[in-house]
Amino acid sequence: MANNIIQFGEARSKAPMRANDNRVHPRLVSDDRLFTQVVLSAEEPELVGTTLSCTAVNLSIGGIQFRTDSPVPTGSLLDLWVDVSSRPGKFFLAGEVRWSRPTEVGAPDNGQWFVGVQLKSGAATDIVDWREFHANSYAR
Repeated sequence: MANNIIQFGEARSKAPMRANDNRVHPRLVSDDRLFTQVVLSAEEPELVGTTLSCTAVNLSIGGIQFRTDSPVPTGSLLDLWVDVSSRPGKFFLAGEVRWSRPTEVGAPDNGQWFVGVQLKSGAATDIVDWREFHANSYAR
């Protein structure tokens, strides 16, 4: 009889790993529009209340990567309105900036930045609908 049991440790060691990849959830590639407003920024308090027009790069159950014309400091808290083209209406979400970097390495003044946001649960957000949307997207 064939042994079809795989030990977790063996499976993990055989899985390809990407350097510096801290992703927990699979990503959906996107070029959807979104708007974000800075709610709190300890590093740059003058940004509070600033609204940015952005373009999504990828979306997941737990986070969003987007491109924008302005850097957003790590640790900033954001409100996000995400307009996913495959679904009517917008998602209202909240999150924390985990990283921000120029779109071109070594060119911080090129005017474009990638920003990674970890989404947070909140009673006044659409996080439950967001998670359901992604669960259904991955099931296809």
